[in-house]
Amino acid sequence: MHDILVKKGQYYAYQFPISTVAELKSALVKNLSQGYPCLAACQVFQLVNEASVLAASTEIPLLVLPELAEEKVRQAAARAAGRPPFGQEGQFSLAA
Repeated sequence: MHDILVKKGQYYAYQFPISTVAELKSALVKNLSQGYPCLAACQVFQLVNEASVLAASTEIPLLVLPELAEEKVRQAAARAAGRPPFGQEGQFSLAA
Protein backbone atom coordinates (compact mmCIF):
# COMPACT_ATOMS: atom_id res chain seq x y z
CA MET A 1 0.00 0.00 0.00
CA HIS A 2 1.34 3.44 -0.91
CA ASP A 3 1.29 6.60 1.15
CA ILE A 4 -1.09 9.32 0.03
CA LEU A 5 -0.12 12.98 -0.10
CA VAL A 6 -2.95 15.11 1.32
CA LYS A 7 -3.25 18.83 1.97
CA LYS A 8 -3.36 19.90 5.63
CA GLY A 9 -3.91 23.63 5.81
CA GLN A 10 -1.23 25.30 3.70
CA TYR A 11 1.05 22.24 3.81
CA TYR A 12 1.01 18.80 2.28
CA ALA A 13 1.56 15.77 4.45
CA TYR A 14 1.63 12.05 3.95
CA GLN A 15 -1.35 10.06 5.13
CA PHE A 16 0.02 6.72 6.21
CA PRO A 17 -1.82 3.43 5.88
CA ILE A 18 -3.72 2.47 9.00
CA SER A 19 -1.71 -0.74 9.23
CA THR A 20 1.53 1.26 9.59
CA VAL A 21 0.15 3.32 12.45
CA ALA A 22 -1.41 0.27 14.10
CA GLU A 23 1.87 -1.64 13.92
CA LEU A 24 3.78 1.28 15.45
CA LYS A 25 1.23 1.67 18.24
CA SER A 26 1.30 -2.05 18.96
CA ALA A 27 5.10 -2.05 19.17
CA LEU A 28 5.03 1.00 21.44
CA VAL A 29 2.53 -0.61 23.81
CA LYS A 30 4.63 -3.77 23.98
CA ASN A 31 7.93 -1.97 24.56
CA LEU A 32 6.60 0.62 26.99
CA SER A 33 4.69 -2.01 28.99
CA GLN A 34 7.94 -3.90 29.44
CA GLY A 35 9.86 -0.75 30.29
CA TYR A 36 7.32 0.48 32.84
CA PRO A 37 6.04 -2.61 34.68
CA CYS A 38 4.37 -0.44 37.32
CA LEU A 39 1.65 0.39 34.77
CA ALA A 40 -0.92 -2.07 33.47
CA ALA A 41 -0.84 -2.80 29.75
CA CYS A 42 -4.33 -1.32 29.38
CA GLN A 43 -3.06 1.96 30.87
CA VAL A 44 -0.13 2.02 28.46
CA PHE A 45 -2.51 1.24 25.59
CA GLN A 46 -4.69 4.23 26.55
CA LEU A 47 -1.68 6.54 26.87
CA VAL A 48 -0.34 5.48 23.46
CA ASN A 49 -3.78 6.15 21.94
CA GLU A 50 -3.81 9.63 23.49
CA ALA A 51 -0.33 10.28 22.11
CA SER A 52 -1.47 9.04 18.70
CA VAL A 53 -4.24 11.62 18.59
CA LEU A 54 -1.78 14.39 19.43
CA ALA A 55 0.78 13.12 16.93
CA ALA A 56 -1.83 13.01 14.16
CA SER A 57 -2.14 16.79 14.39
CA THR A 58 1.52 17.27 13.45
CA GLU A 59 3.28 17.26 10.09
CA ILE A 60 5.32 14.18 11.02
CA PRO A 61 3.06 11.93 13.12
CA LEU A 62 5.06 8.71 12.85
CA LEU A 63 8.20 10.49 13.97
CA VAL A 64 6.52 12.31 16.85
CA LEU A 65 4.37 9.44 18.16
CA PRO A 66 7.10 7.42 19.92
CA GLU A 67 8.38 10.45 21.83
CA LEU A 68 4.91 11.61 22.83
CA ALA A 69 3.92 8.11 23.93
CA GLU A 70 7.04 7.64 26.02
CA GLU A 71 6.59 11.03 27.67
CA LYS A 72 2.97 10.26 28.58
CA VAL A 73 3.90 6.83 29.96
CA ARG A 74 6.87 8.20 31.88
CA GLN A 75 4.69 10.85 33.52
CA ALA A 76 2.02 8.29 34.41
CA ALA A 77 4.66 6.01 35.94
CA ALA A 78 6.00 8.91 38.02
CA ARG A 79 2.48 9.70 39.25
CA ALA A 80 1.91 6.02 40.09
CA ALA A 81 5.12 6.02 42.13
CA GLY A 82 4.03 9.17 43.98
CA ARG A 83 6.71 11.36 42.41
CA PRO A 84 6.14 14.55 40.46
CA PRO A 85 7.00 14.10 36.77
CA PHE A 86 10.54 15.05 35.74
CA GLY A 87 10.98 18.80 35.50
CA GLN A 88 8.20 19.59 37.97
CA GLU A 89 10.11 19.11 41.20
CA GLY A 90 10.17 22.21 43.34
CA GLN A 91 7.48 24.03 41.40
CA PHE A 92 5.11 26.13 43.39
CA SER A 93 1.81 27.79 42.78
CA LEU A 94 1.34 31.52 42.75
CA ALA A 95 -2.35 31.12 43.53
CA ALA A 96 -3.42 32.33 46.94
